[in-house]
Amino acid sequence: MNKIPYSELENSELIHVFEYYDFPLFFISKSPQGKYYLNFYVKEMEKNVDKWLFSRISNKERLDLINQRIKVKTLLNHLKSKQRLHHLIIDSNTVTTNDELELTVVDATNFDEKSFPVKDLYVEYDYVTDTELTKVEEDVIDSSRFKVVLRDDRNSHDIGLDLFLDFLSNLKESINDIAYDIGSKLIGQVHKHEINLRVHSLQPSSFGIWLITEPTEADLFEVPEKSLNNLFELIDDIQRKNPDEIEEQIDIDEEYSIETIKSVKNLLKDIVDNDFSLTLEANTKTQMVPKEVSFDKTSYGKLDILNKILKDKSQKHSEEVEVDGVLTSINTSYNKFRISTTTMGDISGKMSTEMFRELKKNNNLQFKVPSAIKATIKKEYINDYLEEEHYEKYTLLQFEQPE
Repeated sequence: MNKIPYSELENSELIHVFEYYDFPLFFISKSPQGKYYLNFYVKEMEKNVDKWLFSRISNKERLDLINQRIKVKTLLNHLKSKQRLHHLIIDSNTVTTNDELELTVVDATNFDEKSFPVKDLYVEYDYVTDTELTKVEEDVIDSSRFKVVLRDDRNSHDIGLDLFLDFLSNLKESINDIAYDIGSKLIGQVHKHEINLRVHSLQPSSFGIWLITEPTEADLFEVPEKSLNNLFELIDDIQRKNPDEIEEQIDIDEEYSIETIKSVKNLLKDIVDNDFSLTLEANTKTQMVPKEVSFDKTSYGKLDILNKILKDKSQKHSEEVEVDGVLTSINTSYNKFRISTTTMGDISGKMSTEMFRELKKNNNLQFKVPSAIKATIKKEYINDYLEEEHYEKYTLLQFEQPE
């Protein structure tokens, strides 16, 4: 069960109020730390004891709600399905600033259908701004034709072939990783068609090229357009946002996966390593509004944001396991062993530092090869997104062999 300090609720600012009757019944608040919270009144359980539906939401979810891109009941059901929706009970008779309030996840065991709106409607009015809310359509970027400009310090009109091919490969990988994220979130499955790039024409501005995406057929869910749109937004976000805000898009919005962050990092790292700048230019699909994002020398330090996210998301887990099998190989000079186990197959690794030192100074510590062995092994799982290393590591801690 999660908890939230009552002081955080007390000090939060009401930024949108959608329903009001004597007091706000449905509103979005913003904490001093910049977190957005959705608050939806359920009922008065007894005098001055109120029950709420409560959830942290992202800025994107907030904008989607007030721009009528998502309905209230749909959003609540989404939060519930992701186990992000909570019951919050506030007893105004006894609560104090120093209290921590319990948040109970809404699930099948405690969900009351009556706590949700009967109809699924858009929010229509914001009492904070005294504004009627209207639908704001999202105009995505037209992926059928967009421009890439690469510049070096000399603003020359040529580029190394290896760099150019690496850049196009990384660009294609980034767009397809984003398409995978969109397909998984929007339609619950991987986008069926790989997005390919074709060079349409060259431009005289430094080294500029027009690119088009394939397939060119219309996509019902606009995945190619949304993929390119998200790439523009992510590069722009790197300039303006801090790591916590981008991590919000990964953890809460599920807008970008770790694979996407990794591929975009590789795309921009090539630009940094070769002292180039990158500009992407396109028009929006419906209103033909020009869009441009850049990544130049003033942005190089921002690459650390993606590196930090990849480092923070990396995982390392270890456990001690008992194994039986046959010691098939031991190298006491280079500290290596191999065991054919009955449960894990063949494993290889190194002796622990303590065991290896004992082996070097104590002739009584001996191994029999090949021979049965019962051993305690430290098994480590390494998933390093920053260095792109993913492996298992085995360390021999203790062993017994028959006389």
